[in-house]
Amino acid sequence: MNTEKLIQKAKIGLVLNEPFFASLALRMEYVETTDIETACCNGKRIRYNPTFIQSLNTNECMGLLAHEVMHMAMMHHLRFDSRNPKLWNIACDYAINPLVKESNLTLPEGALLDNRFHNKSAEEIYTILEKEQQDESEGDGQGEGDGQGGWGEVEAPPEGTDLKQAEQETKQSVIQAYNDAKQAGNTPGGMKELISELIEPKKNWRELLSKFIAEMAKNDYTWSRPNPRYLHAGLYLPALESVEVGKVIFAIDSSGSIDNNLLKTFVAEIKEAAAMFTMAITVIQCDTEVRKIQELEQDDEIEVYGRGGTEFQPVFDLVDKDYTDAKALVYFTDGGSWGGYTEPHCPVIWAIYDNNNFNPPFGEVITVDDK
Repeated sequence: MNTEKLIQKAKIGLVLNEPFFASLALRMEYVETTDIETACCNGKRIRYNPTFIQSLNTNECMGLLAHEVMHMAMMHHLRFDSRNPKLWNIACDYAINPLVKESNLTLPEGALLDNRFHNKSAEEIYTILEKEQQDESEGDGQGEGDGQGGWGEVEAPPEGTDLKQAEQETKQSVIQAYNDAKQAGNTPGGMKELISELIEPKKNWRELLSKFIAEMAKNDYTWSRPNPRYLHAGLYLPALESVEVGKVIFAIDSSGSIDNNLLKTFVAEIKEAAAMFTMAITVIQCDTEVRKIQELEQDDEIEVYGRGGTEFQPVFDLVDKDYTDAKALVYFTDGGSWGGYTEPHCPVIWAIYDNNNFNPPFGEVITVDDK
């Protein structure tokens, strides 16, 4: 069977069994090329290597097409930013392959799957992989996703693409595909949440917090030790330091309106941030006044002090007075302050719980839930 017929047969298989993926696959342009090793998608077209396609059976080809259109559905081609393309593709594969697999489709050999990335976004996965890659690079000279495996690529959209328009068109295509599948009585697992997210986006507060801290991170080159990746070639080049940030302050609203379960969630996220980045963490607990200041270590427990009313200004005053090197302040609170407050010298992110009406005069607001 030639390549074109194999792809056509895979499309028919999706039409008969997986209308959601079929609706998206039928919108794509297909281009045969030997410029790539496997297949890739830029949101409008799927390019494929005929030798790779010929190595697949029909079921695997169906899985491949579903995989490629999921890159489009999740708008991975529009979310590149300035990321490493190879590592971004690996992160995107880890994000979508479980969804394809849950639809009982067969993924070609080498598909990237890892339970630790379950229900994580491509951005969250990328941050984890980037940190691991930095550690590997310093330890044994490996990097850039070496040994990760996988296949396919996420291509950037065509040059000159209006990204906002492309985003809207993609959303319309995905919603139409979902409606087609719903009408056929066959909607893949996990797609309902995806559609809800497209219609009424919900920000994942953990992802936003991680992104905020990552944006504060800096990679520095140091001549204090050579880069091991280039020593074999006789090149003495500076090594890239581990990802690190300056001082980050975490303020916890320890007033009586914050329940213990939520406080535990806050603490867990603070420790996760400490594990993800090489950073100095100061935790300040405050109700109407500062009750506890703690330089947090990984194994430390946080005992709650306070449980009165809520005032933000004591924390801001303390940061301006004693933490002039602070790069950022993350304030976990329900937003119910008793008094006014003025902006500190460093950027503020408000992690707000159970208060949709909180509208501070400065800083970025993310809405926190306890899930």
